[in-house]
Amino acid sequence: MRICAVLLLVALPLLAKSDVVVQAWSRATPPGASSAAIYGLFENNSSHEMRVAEIRFAGARHAMIHRTVEDEGMTRMVHGEILVPPGERYELKPGGLHIMLMGVSFPLLKGCLYKFQILWENGDSTNHEFVTGGYGQMVFPADVEPVGVQAVTRQCP
Repeated sequence: MRICAVLLLVALPLLAKSDVVVQAWSRATPPGASSAAIYGLFENNSSHEMRVAEIRFAGARHAMIHRTVEDEGMTRMVHGEILVPPGERYELKPGGLHIMLMGVSFPLLKGCLYKFQILWENGDSTNHEFVTGGYGQMVFPADVEPVGVQAVTRQCP
C-alpha cells in the first residue's frame, strides 16, 4: 500500500497539465540571423497568478523577456516580465512584450513547430511549441491551426 501511495505522489506531477495555455508563434528568420522573437497568447486557467521565471529554447544561447518602448522618437528594448493574473489572458506581440531569443543557432523556417520550455516562478516547468510564420508576420499565422488542435505544420530541427 505504501508503494502505491509513493508512486501516486511521484506520478501526479508528471500527469498534471499546465494551468497556462500558451499559443505561441514567431517570424521566420533569414539565414545568418542571430536573434528571433516569440509572441503569442498566454491564458491562465488557474486561481492564482502565474509569473514566468525563465524561458529555455535549445536553438538559442539564451532567452529574455523584453518590452519594446518608444522614448523621444527612439525605439529600444527593456527587460520585461510575463505575469498572467488568474482567469485572464496576456498577449505578447510585435512592438510590445515578447520573448527575445539571443544567439539563435539556425534559421527559423516558415511553417515549422519548435519546442521551448517555460520555468514558472512557483517552480513548475511546462513544455510548449511555437509555430513560425513568414518574415513580416504580425499576428498568429492564419495558415496553421492554433495550438491544441491538430497542427498542419511540421516539426523542424
